[in-house]
Amino acid sequence: MLKLLLLRHGESTSNRDRRMAGQDDAPLTALGVQQCQQLATWLYDQGWQPSHIYSSPLRRAVESTTVLLHPWQWQLPDSQGVEATPTASSRAWRNLSLAARGEHPPPRFCYAAELQEFQAGILTGLTWTEAQQRYPDLCEALVTSLDWLPIPQAETPRQGRRRAEAFVAQLLVQHRNGDAVWVMAHQWILEHLIAALMGSDRTWQISMGNTALFEFWLDCDRWSQTGMARHTSTLWQIQRFNERPHLLTGGAITTAPPADSAP
Repeated sequence: MLKLLLLRHGESTSNRDRRMAGQDDAPLTALGVQQCQQLATWLYDQGWQPSHIYSSPLRRAVESTTVLLHPWQWQLPDSQGVEATPTASSRAWRNLSLAARGEHPPPRFCYAAELQEFQAGILTGLTWTEAQQRYPDLCEALVTSLDWLPIPQAETPRQGRRRAEAFVAQLLVQHRNGDAVWVMAHQWILEHLIAALMGSDRTWQISMGNTALFEFWLDCDRWSQTGMARHTSTLWQIQRFNERPHLLTGGAITTAPPADSAP
């Protein structure tokens, strides 16, 4: 089975300030770092040994990934950023480095532009109050209409779904049973990734806190088969869905859910 772990980054300054982050480069807050440290410890204690790691190149995702590697004493490559990101069809894998001698070889690592958050256009970086002040007609229409409305300079949900589908397709081509893959991304694109992975023709809203995780196990060898394989649930398993077990203390989550990053 291929083990696939989808992860949302830790709390960013935009989350804290309830700003529509989009594709800005907001860093993690101190709380966001703490959330990732707790997640890292939990993953290490669970015995996770990822063979491959993908990350959005946005700062809050890169910082989250960096913290996750600490228990294994692995380090990200020095170079990063969208300009160095390979396309889905020509991925450039990089080797993580060891800060000290470890028991396991470091996984292979790749920045993936498809994992960036929603491009929020003219609303990027604004709070909702600020957006209402600058663009009152647009915000009123967004609140009152159940239909999709275009936001100037923003991408469409269909565009987001297409890049999610492209990422999932390449993931399943490039990996095999026995791989353990981490994917560090953002709330809006994670919704599209999950819908694409599960074969849903609709993208469902998921209220996920920072560092929420989704763990899927699937049989790569039978992914393309038709017939009974598609309906045999032992081949397609959801181990965890929108969980934050690393933040549980006495049955209570220690942090409040952040604001959504997309309008």
